Amino acid sequence: MKKLSVKLRVTIWYTVVMLVISLLTLFAVLSVSEEILIKDASERLVETTENMSRMISEPRRDDFNKMPGPRFFDKGVHTAVYDQNHELMEGSMPFDFVDEIDFADKELSTKRFNDEKFLIYTKSAYNNKNEQVWVVGVISVANETSMLYSVGKTNLCLMIVTLLVAAIGGYLIVKKALLPVNKIAETAKEISESTDLSQRICLGDGKDEIYTLANTFDEMLQKIENTLENEKNFTSDASHELRTPIAVIETECEYAIEYVNTIEEAKETFASIKRQSDKMSKLVSELLAISRMDKNTVQLNRENINLSELTEFVCDEQEEINGSSIKLSRDIDEDICVNGDRLLLTRLLINLISNAYAYGKENGNIFVSVKKDGKKALVNVKDDGIGIAEENLEKIWERFYQVDPSRTSENNSMGLGLSMVKWIAEKHDGKINVKSRLGEGSEFIFEMPLDND
Repeated sequence: MKKLSVKLRVTIWYTVVMLVISLLTLFAVLSVSEEILIKDASERLVETTENMSRMISEPRRDDFNKMPGPRFFDKGVHTAVYDQNHELMEGSMPFDFVDEIDFADKELSTKRFNDEKFLIYTKSAYNNKNEQVWVVGVISVANETSMLYSVGKTNLCLMIVTLLVAAIGGYLIVKKALLPVNKIAETAKEISESTDLSQRICLGDGKDEIYTLANTFDEMLQKIENTLENEKNFTSDASHELRTPIAVIETECEYAIEYVNTIEEAKETFASIKRQSDKMSKLVSELLAISRMDKNTVQLNRENINLSELTEFVCDEQEEINGSSIKLSRDIDEDICVNGDRLLLTRLLINLISNAYAYGKENGNIFVSVKKDGKKALVNVKDDGIGIAEENLEKIWERFYQVDPSRTSENNSMGLGLSMVKWIAEKHDGKINVKSRLGEGSEFIFEMPLDND
């Protein structure tokens, strides 16, 4: 059996709910109306019978035959007068009720006769001859409620017509409301079949949930497209970076086999191969780190770290490694502690300071500071080197992006350092910002929460 569409299921449920509510409402209205009608009939019965009793008891009424006949049927009430032996003296009854009547003063009862329901009211009275008589009033409940049920049937027919109109209208409304969903499904199917992630739903600026879903779907597609594009670029750049040292190694080996005759030439060739293999090893190591970062498999071994001492250690190490004409100055407050992963924070500091050396200028300066700012620790690494153009500031966090490829080739940088820095900062609930002007230098500001324990 084919599954029903969403719009058809919604319409059916909507119609069923409306039907149940309408039937319950109609039943309640009929029940209440019937009670009101019976109460009104009872009041008219009692009133009419009491009036007849007073007329009989008036002194001037000494002969029933002189009384006008129509008085025995008034307001839908049949009235009759019986003597003490319960024999009919005057009046009219719809049926022979004498065996059904309980002759008791001011007695209101309900009787069924020939499957019809009647209300009976009896009243004891005395005529002008001081003889006891019984005044009996009878009203048919069926006559009172027949019009009510006729109106109920009419309302039921109108309710059915209304439900049909509502069901058709509801179906059309739901169908129109779900058109954006169909467009979402069609777009998803087209993307699945064509793998073209550039397609978008583009429903516009509606404010309901469907438009919100479509816009969220478009944003998700944009992010997926950007991610895949970055992965393509990443693969391409990684292949390019690996191709160069491999080509150099192959060339050096071929040269050594054909032309190297002395130990000095061999050592020079081996040194070149060693440099390229080191470059490849560093690249592979960074690629593995990036892969673990993307898979979110890197576990942070958090501990209390004296960030001041760690920064001092990294500065000492970088001064010794680089040994250039660039001067490294420090302004590090003592005992600024954070809770983090020592190895990752060390890598962050190494990347920032080594970048400052890589892009610094001859006889330039690097300034490193560690300060407290409220509940945050701030690490500032500033240089007066080549700087970064404003349009490239956002690109520096991308993998393999290099501000000056000639400088990065000198220090074997692969353009992965700053992307790692950003990831490490975010993993420590912090952030990294950059300020730079081309030709004037750059300033990197890393901040993360202090360890308050």
